[in-house]
Amino acid sequence: MRFKPHAVAILAAILASLAVAPRAQQKQLDPVLLAESEWRASDSWRDFLRDHGGEWSVTWSAATGTPKAIWGSGVPLPGWRENSLVEARRHAVALLESNRELLRLGGSELREQIGARMHRIWSFKFQQFYHDLEVVGGRADVRVHMKGRVPMFGSTAVQIPDGFVTTPAINGEAAWLIAWQDLGEKPSLASQPAMPAMPRLVIYSDVQSQSMQAPKLAYEVAISNVEANGEGSIGRSYVDALTGKVIAFVSDKHECGFPGCTLATHRPAKVAAKPMIPVPTTVTVMGWTRIGDDAYDPLVNVPMPGLEISVPNIGTVITDANGQFVIDITTSTTISLSGLNGRHHALVSGNNAPAGSWTVTPGVAATIQLLTSSASTNEGAHTSVSWWTDLTNEWTRAILGNSPQLDTASNIGITVNRTSTCNAYYTGNTINFYQAGGGCANTAFSTVVSHEWGHGLDDRYGGISQTDGLSEGWGDIVGLYIVDSPILGSGFQTSGVGIRNGNNTTQYPCSGCGVHTAGQSWMGFAWKLRNRLETTYGSRATAISISNSIVVSTVVADATNQQDAVFEVFVADDDDGNLSNGTPNYTDLVWACDQHSLPYPGQPGLPNDECVDAIALTAGVNGPFSSSGAFTSSPSWPCASGGSDVWFSVDITGNGTLSVTTCGYASWDTAMQLFSGSCGSLSSIVCNDDDCGSYRSTVSATVSPGTYYVR
Repeated sequence: MRFKPHAVAILAAILASLAVAPRAQQKQLDPVLLAESEWRASDSWRDFLRDHGGEWSVTWSAATGTPKAIWGSGVPLPGWRENSLVEARRHAVALLESNRELLRLGGSELREQIGARMHRIWSFKFQQFYHDLEVVGGRADVRVHMKGRVPMFGSTAVQIPDGFVTTPAINGEAAWLIAWQDLGEKPSLASQPAMPAMPRLVIYSDVQSQSMQAPKLAYEVAISNVEANGEGSIGRSYVDALTGKVIAFVSDKHECGFPGCTLATHRPAKVAAKPMIPVPTTVTVMGWTRIGDDAYDPLVNVPMPGLEISVPNIGTVITDANGQFVIDITTSTTISLSGLNGRHHALVSGNNAPAGSWTVTPGVAATIQLLTSSASTNEGAHTSVSWWTDLTNEWTRAILGNSPQLDTASNIGITVNRTSTCNAYYTGNTINFYQAGGGCANTAFSTVVSHEWGHGLDDRYGGISQTDGLSEGWGDIVGLYIVDSPILGSGFQTSGVGIRNGNNTTQYPCSGCGVHTAGQSWMGFAWKLRNRLETTYGSRATAISISNSIVVSTVVADATNQQDAVFEVFVADDDDGNLSNGTPNYTDLVWACDQHSLPYPGQPGLPNDECVDAIALTAGVNGPFSSSGAFTSSPSWPCASGGSDVWFSVDITGNGTLSVTTCGYASWDTAMQLFSGSCGSLSSIVCNDDDCGSYRSTVSATVSPGTYYVR
């Protein structure tokens, strides 16, 4: 059954005309609203609606002035030959090319950056380039349903004006010096987690801004300045290539949040020529490992899967799921091990690495035993981090498939037992963990490993965004989902106590919050969705399967904020390429969004989601109206955090006082704002968040003849 709830909200407007002098208004041109209004009136948008019919909604990019997502009834793909990535790519490229004007792509080139399966969807992200320079954040997206229909496409293409200068006034070396001077840190002499890239010329624009942004020619300067204890900056500095001014610094160091490939590369195992008369011999690798969820769970002697072992005269072999490998030998062979290397990670660095030599006799089963039951915490960090890294990679491959991105993740560098405490971090395809001390456990355990690896997963599919703490939420989701527990980092300080919990009440947006706190609304949505699906289907296994498929798979879409990430989950849940008729799990998705005030795609064509589609009010009680699924509009709210807002208009024919209220009518927290002017050129008159003592709202102002807008 496919259905969509119709959440109803009542808005009451009480209008009274009194003989009062009008108050002078000062109109302000809002370029964001103006750009959207002009686009909605364009021939290209009207032609699209005429040609495809159905119901459509638009999510607008304020920073670029482009339709970030056009979604709804779906565009049928003529000549759909087969359900394959190649066929989907062919149509995605053609769709973008035929809609260049609609998407405001201008003369930019689009290069595919991600093409991957997202549950029932083929997801494509195309990176924007201009004159061979990457436009940071500039992109176009297409989602192709496997039934040969496009439920969503759009662009966040940076608008590059004619005559944009692409010749720098300073060189890369000067930009590097400026970036380091701005950093304000002394260069570290310690070995860095990854080799920094050379400065490169790009076009930079803050595409997450809520105001129109102009592109700038800039150098992207990689910064890596970590001390041996893990302290110090890692990230990218953007330096204006014409003025030499530092535009922004983006951190690429993602810590666990308590109060690029490495130089190592992995290749398929190479097996040397076998002896003339081989004797198959089974070797099992066992290791005392902390496989429990909690940092204080005891070490358990378990098979070690995915380890790469070098065998003399044989080559490199890889242990299977049972920790075993079989070699053909004719004479006794000594196998030596110094540290742990794996199919899904580079050689684990850090003190107290397991080492030893074991002699294997032809035809006699042998065991390589790593550590003992009394192994120290630092020793156990090596086996534990290898076991959890391998598990997390394999778990992810079961959802996303074997992709080039996950092959890169299999080269991840690992360092344990760093000489500091109470932290762990990801950067540049490396994960780093700290020794015990300062009241904290050794951080190379269970969900902390999976969380940091989750940052790497996010990084592989397009790069990390910490807008709204999104990547912290991704890391938490990987950690919670893989152990199916709401507790992240259990035992970080105290046994049984975590550092974050999926059963949290963090609301979106989390104003003034750090990224780890802000990310909890995205993580909480994912965790509560899984629990809700269990209630709906009466099966935990079904809930796990669905939530893995429609949440984890969307990492390939490379959403850059929580609202977009939620939208991609709805797209992944769609089963027919038509988002206008809902999705199989729409009710549960909406419920999970509501637990954290996360905006979600409602019914396409919500009549008054934007100012240009405002519904006219009349004197007296109006409604009921629905705000379910509406998006937050520009400009930003001056008196409230805002949320899923809808718009109304009021035509005034005389001088007087206009009052609009929800007091005594709405049954939830509301906010209201009154504007004069016109869409695209609005002037705020008054804004009210709480009135009549119950979180309801009232706006009142003197007015003269004309049209006013109520948000």
